[in-house]
Amino acid sequence: MALAVLNGPVIQQGESLSDGLDCTSGTIVRFTMPAEWTPANLTFQISSDGNGYNDLVDVSGKAITLVVVPGSAVVIASLTEYLKAVAFLKLRSGTREYPVAQAARREFAVAVDTTNT
Repeated sequence: MALAVLNGPVIQQGESLSDGLDCTSGTIVRFTMPAEWTPANLTFQISSDGNGYNDLVDVSGKAITLVVVPGSAVVIASLTEYLKAVAFLKLRSGTREYPVAQAARREFAVAVDTTNT
């Protein structure tokens, strides 16, 4: 497995949704959480072109949600089928119904597997 680490995306202070991150260089395999994190689960928005984003949900319409720990690495093997088709990604603190504003700027790192690209 050949990994590349992408810096970002970033959730700005007082916001709950990050900017978009271009993940077309590989398949997402890991997120590194900011060390400081206002407690909240993590949900996702995805896009094919980096312009229009939609919430990432499973086949029953339930939002794909991760319970996260500040300063940890989250290996997302269980979500591979959902995330292998992601071209552009936004991360949300909380859910669409219950967004959680972050107390300060939060920057993530996203590892992608570039083996088959």
